[in-house]
Amino acid sequence: MARDPEPVGPMALQAVARGMPADLRVRRGADSDLGRTVEFQNRYSTPGQHTTPEVLVRRRKTNPEPLGLTLLAEDAAGSVVAVGTATDGGLMRAADGSWRLSLHVAEGWRHRGVGTALLEALEAHARANAASRVVVAVRATDPEGAAFALHRGYRAFHERIDAYVDVRAFDGSRFEDPTVSMSRHGIRLAIYGDLLTENAADVEAFERAMIEAVWPMFRDVPSPVALPETPPPFEQGRKMLEGAGLDHRATVLALKGRDVVGITVTTVNENGTAYTNFTGVTRAERGLGIALALKLEVLQVLKQQGIKLFGTTNDEKNDPMRRINDKLGYVPDPPTTMYAKALE
Repeated sequence: MARDPEPVGPMALQAVARGMPADLRVRRGADSDLGRTVEFQNRYSTPGQHTTPEVLVRRRKTNPEPLGLTLLAEDAAGSVVAVGTATDGGLMRAADGSWRLSLHVAEGWRHRGVGTALLEALEAHARANAASRVVVAVRATDPEGAAFALHRGYRAFHERIDAYVDVRAFDGSRFEDPTVSMSRHGIRLAIYGDLLTENAADVEAFERAMIEAVWPMFRDVPSPVALPETPPPFEQGRKMLEGAGLDHRATVLALKGRDVVGITVTTVNENGTAYTNFTGVTRAERGLGIALALKLEVLQVLKQQGIKLFGTTNDEKNDPMRRINDKLGYVPDPPTTMYAKALE
């Protein structure tokens, strides 16, 4: 059931409204705002990170974030002109107490106090919920955003790189068949949907083993914030897998016997793009070309599905995965810089 819009409390409203144009209204976002909020935020997203209200609803159900805050600024006509969010990550909250903030202001409303007022309110909310620091991401194509962050006490500490490969133009014939190359190491590549069918007699046992095997791989991937040491409770972890919108045909696992030794998780968007959420290989099996084989297998599937563009995001320190992407023909965007600010 959708929540009714909740007005920001009197003190918070004063903080947000201070210095903002008088003809703007600021309030807390509600479920009924989701369509407009997504449409606004998609203007500032990369093609592979494009989302839909339906995907966000699934994510909220599978990873509730009760401490999260969304603030909307609307003009006199009711159009969204700014959106700010603050989250601790819910079940994926950072081990070091970091919160993530995002803030977008429509071009015609910048330099009028809107961003500053929203940012101060988001920081205050994170601080009130014991955040140790707040982290924001600014793409290289947004120098104005970088200047805004620096002026407000944020400091750059990390870079991440978005990259894309043209699926229709990709020619896999220059690579050895991934199934053949993996068979020499006793490794089988299997599509997630097929594995669910294979394990239909006890899907839960399969998923438990998969989550247990994948979590250490997930934590090994370089990240701007420290990830939890232990996975979420199984039921919630399974829901998170389902809610992430992973494509059952384009998510591929590498197995040695019945052991999961590698995985690549893929989302397919309605705009004709796909995105890698995560690729990982267990430490004991690294150096065998498993990650490359997984990506090759996914590219074959996506080509069959008619996908146009396949995106991914990698940490600047994740050289092995970035080299694989280079080999596959991914074209990197200018880097996204992470900025952090300690909260007292």
